[in-house]
Amino acid sequence: MFNVDQLWKSRFTQYVNDTRRYLKYMFNDHLVIVMIFLLSGLALAYQNWLEIVPPDFPYALLMGAILALLITRGSIHTFLKDPDLVFLLPLEEKLKPYIKKSFLYSIVLESYFLLLVFGVSVPLFFTLTDATFTSLLAILLLLLGMKSWNLWMTWLVNFYTDRKVRLSDWWVRLALNFTLLFLVFSEASLLFIGVVVAVMILLLVYFQKASRKMNWKWDLLIENETKRMQLFYRVANLFVDVPGLKEKVKRRRWLDFILSLTPYAKEKSFDYLYLRTFLRSGDYFGLYLRLLIIGCVLLLTLPVGYATYLVPILVLYLTGFQLIPMWRHHYNKLWLSIYPVQEEHRVKAFTKMIVSILLSQVIILAVLVAFIATWTELSIVLIGGILFSYLYVQAVVKRKIASLK
Repeated sequence: MFNVDQLWKSRFTQYVNDTRRYLKYMFNDHLVIVMIFLLSGLALAYQNWLEIVPPDFPYALLMGAILALLITRGSIHTFLKDPDLVFLLPLEEKLKPYIKKSFLYSIVLESYFLLLVFGVSVPLFFTLTDATFTSLLAILLLLLGMKSWNLWMTWLVNFYTDRKVRLSDWWVRLALNFTLLFLVFSEASLLFIGVVVAVMILLLVYFQKASRKMNWKWDLLIENETKRMQLFYRVANLFVDVPGLKEKVKRRRWLDFILSLTPYAKEKSFDYLYLRTFLRSGDYFGLYLRLLIIGCVLLLTLPVGYATYLVPILVLYLTGFQLIPMWRHHYNKLWLSIYPVQEEHRVKAFTKMIVSILLSQVIILAVLVAFIATWTELSIVLIGGILFSYLYVQAVVKRKIASLK
């Protein structure tokens, strides 16, 4: 006898156990200490900045854009797997309670990060406006309602096979979310706010009726769930080997000129291999870009001072630390052992690449510092970044490589 509640419970339990197993490696003592120092420094800088923030700071525009993106993204966590396309397809009508439970769980999980980001901005919100705790509570309830609306809209639009419909829906929801939040934070007239809410309700009613006779797009649902888990596995793989990780390769033709800089020689075999791995395989290059962008944003938003020195060091540390697993990216490929190249060339190629990657970040961040700080601070960032990159590779990366051999 098929029990839908038991199915959801077993899938959810398996998901929790799987994620918990990797989280204990990700949040180790080493990383927690770094995060404590980072958050303490950012909290102090944030507190000092609140004392000098200009009254005309575009809070409504900034938080409207950030929260709108967080609210729009995401979908219902269905925990579906590839075999379900065969075994659960005939039971689609009986799985409505399953989706309801997944919907409630998704609201809790997605809203946690949403409210966390908004909570960080609450001191700024009270500094710039005359808001009360009652209005704050109303905004919190509004955010929860908007997140629920977006999750259910995403579920309904997934009934459509045309990708253009889903893409258009995403942009329409983003525009509506931003407009509503901007009006609320700007303390606009309730009439305008009501018009946007009415449009959102009408959209929900329309798609609810239009998708009533449609069947689930099982391929799409399973693909979305697989992508979600693979994203988590890629992050976890930065700390520990993940057997369930599927390698993903991106062509990135526009980066081919970097590969051409490697000389054609037997001793440079691993130089070319690891550089090509960084640019095309896994999520290494994406990680590099994301950390670099985060560093640039922090330098532009935080006041010039201690943060100007700490942010580049933090970016370099996180980049170097999370690129170390690339050393074992090809560990299961036997043909590496027949390379007519000595092991010392492999170690040298890998460490040289890590140093080059970190130095490129130092240069980009230093150029940004040149526009917002003095020459003295620029010199400290540049020289300190170069020294940190070299010492980190010599003291940490090489020791970690020796332990991974």
